[in-house]
Amino acid sequence: MFSASLTESLASLGIMAWPLLITSCLGLAMILERLVTYAMLPSLRRKGLNELFNEVRSCCGCDKSAQSKDKLCQNLCKGKGIRQGIALLLSHNKCTKAVREEVAGLWLLKQKRSLNAWLKPLMLIGVLSPMLGLLGTVLGMIDMFRDIAAAAGPVTPDVLAAGLWQAMFTTAFGLIIAIPALAGAHGFGVWANHYLAKLEFALNHTNLLLEGLAMDDNGFATAASVSVLPNISREHSNGACTKTVVAGAAAA
Repeated sequence: MFSASLTESLASLGIMAWPLLITSCLGLAMILERLVTYAMLPSLRRKGLNELFNEVRSCCGCDKSAQSKDKLCQNLCKGKGIRQGIALLLSHNKCTKAVREEVAGLWLLKQKRSLNAWLKPLMLIGVLSPMLGLLGTVLGMIDMFRDIAAAAGPVTPDVLAAGLWQAMFTTAFGLIIAIPALAGAHGFGVWANHYLAKLEFALNHTNLLLEGLAMDDNGFATAASVSVLPNISREHSNGACTKTVVAGAAAA
């Protein structure tokens, strides 16, 4: 019974049955694939991020900083998502902050490409399916007027019914495909942007911690930074030397 009704519905779509059926199957497959992919993303909850930041803080500023960072890097490499991103920064801990930012930017670009995969084809399906439905509507109207022209006697409702049914049904079927496809494409895009923003925040926070900046999870300073103090002392010493040189030149 179900197969008979399905066959009858497909026959009602006329020549546009197979294009609409193919686009509907592709759209459904893409939505399900993105839904499973996004549902399996590693969590970025505040508690988990705070634990990662504490692990990074624990290996910064000690005598065995390099060994601690390498060990933490090896542990984080076994994870996924942000753990791999932090491990990437730790593996370049001997580089400058600017270099680590470039490396993190490349990693974020890779994550963005992965998260946005299939969103543009899904949006394309959402745009094309109403056009296919509209084409079916036009073809149905053409069939209807052809039947009217071929009718020798008076035009009865049954002469108009077949063409109008095909015209209306193809439009409805195209919209049924387009609405979930467009909603899925935009919804997954918002989801991806929100997730990428959290990744970027975590990487920037970790990069500052690797520089020796002592701050809490909200960014407030908690103590003098390990890397800032030597810079300040060097600036004071350079200023003192400059003043000495100037004073000596003036005396001469």
